[in-house]
Amino acid sequence: MKKIYVLIATLFLALSSCSDFLDQDLKSDIPGADYYATDAGFESLTNAAYSSLRTIYGGDPWLLEGGTDLFASGRTSVDVANLYGAAFTSANGAVTTFYTDHYKAISLANEVIYWGTDQASRANRVAEARALRALYYLNLAQQFGGVPLVTERSSAPIESAERVSTEAVYDFVISELKELASSSALDNQNNEGRFNKRAVNHYLAKAYLSKGYLSGNSGDFTEALNAAKAAGAGNALNTSFATLFSNAGEKNEEVLFYVPYDLKTVVNNTSGNKQMAHFCAYLDGQEKGHKYTSSTLTPTLWMHEVFNTNTTNPKQDERYEATFMTELRKSYWDFYDAEAKNTSAVTYYYCPSWEIANIDAWRAEHASRANAIVVEMLPTGNNINNITTAYQAKMKEDVYGVASFRKFDDTENGKSIFSTTSSMRDICLARLGETNLIAAEACVKLNDNTNAATYVNIVRNRAKAPEAQAGEMNIDYILNERARELAGEYHRWADLSRTGKLAEYVERHNPDISAGQVDNKFLLRPIPLAAIELNPALAGKQNPGW
Repeated sequence: MKKIYVLIATLFLALSSCSDFLDQDLKSDIPGADYYATDAGFESLTNAAYSSLRTIYGGDPWLLEGGTDLFASGRTSVDVANLYGAAFTSANGAVTTFYTDHYKAISLANEVIYWGTDQASRANRVAEARALRALYYLNLAQQFGGVPLVTERSSAPIESAERVSTEAVYDFVISELKELASSSALDNQNNEGRFNKRAVNHYLAKAYLSKGYLSGNSGDFTEALNAAKAAGAGNALNTSFATLFSNAGEKNEEVLFYVPYDLKTVVNNTSGNKQMAHFCAYLDGQEKGHKYTSSTLTPTLWMHEVFNTNTTNPKQDERYEATFMTELRKSYWDFYDAEAKNTSAVTYYYCPSWEIANIDAWRAEHASRANAIVVEMLPTGNNINNITTAYQAKMKEDVYGVASFRKFDDTENGKSIFSTTSSMRDICLARLGETNLIAAEACVKLNDNTNAATYVNIVRNRAKAPEAQAGEMNIDYILNERARELAGEYHRWADLSRTGKLAEYVERHNPDISAGQVDNKFLLRPIPLAAIELNPALAGKQNPGW
């Protein structure tokens, strides 16, 4: 990070290969007024601002999903930021990268706003840039609390910027999104990876929800509920979960905002995102015919068992089979080929606890299952070698040790290209399933459990899961439902931190973490040491405990 916020010309040189409507066509190394006065130049600038989403969400989600109850180290250890130990300091690279990437993205958004504000024909793009900037500040507030608010374009590096309070950051985000929600700028905006009114209201709901925990003001939860309804909460979800999370489900009407990927618009077929590669066990080399996995952020036992709580019939919840690859064949990809799935023998069956008693019936359903080794998703149970082994040992030591996530599988490019970055699946950032759960959480905080259950059941009805009852509604139920619905979608760390449940859930369910290890300082990340060294206004303003 040069000075505090890198110059826009420098940022341009670091950005490349956006999607067709995010293409950037640079005419010089240092774009300026002549270039941005043209429609093509301004569109290029806007597209560069959107390309930041790929930088933030396309790689390792250490600060978004790591160090939670749902994922822990597999054969490859997670970043130390996820281990809550002495090695996690303000010099941590993952924290510094997250912070720096967001301020680069904010700088780009500020440029769009600066060059477009005085032209009516650019009103939509300016509104989109303001929404992007609000999203970036929402992310920063959730991770770091109060941060410097930089809301003006600067033609030179900023030497010093004061840190504002967490509440002030939320107030800024809310003010921006409220104005955009009530303006006409995005009225006719389609959903092609750009911000529209529904996405604006979704993030407005999330900002109010987050602020409500900080302020203790019930009015914030009321506003969160109102914004969620404006985004579409309360409407039925009509696409099956398995279809929604498939190549065919991309750009579905339920998806409010996403990061687009396309083979035609990247450098090559290994310039995609890593979402498919995470949340999986190690699946051996390319010659084995499986997908390439990072073998980090491997599903914990709780990631399975969360489907077995708050319900009388976990088997009924269609999301489990749509989330996990429970039957591993000779090739991982045989599952998605109707003919191969029918003829290829199942090598391993990853059996959840609630199906252990039904193994014989499972085998009898199809000849391909006759000789499958049953790998039990239990605290201690059968492994790939028919040996009784602890679940954690399967995570860390065994090839094919535990069930892999299939939720994000790219059955086109990901199948043919063996790389952790070969996925061309869009990354879903906001969708109506979460919007309904935001509404439900706001209702719980407003002591309206009847309506909380109504919103939860919109999500559960799509999954064909047994309906929730009003008497069951509390924050733990909401967190469990968010795990079942949103696992791996880059929300979990913020969910646990927001609700004050981080230590409780992580120490109970993450095998990397010991009891008493997660103290209050870990509810926020440290302000990066590099930022403090370069910004004198941050001196003495580090988060408590760091």
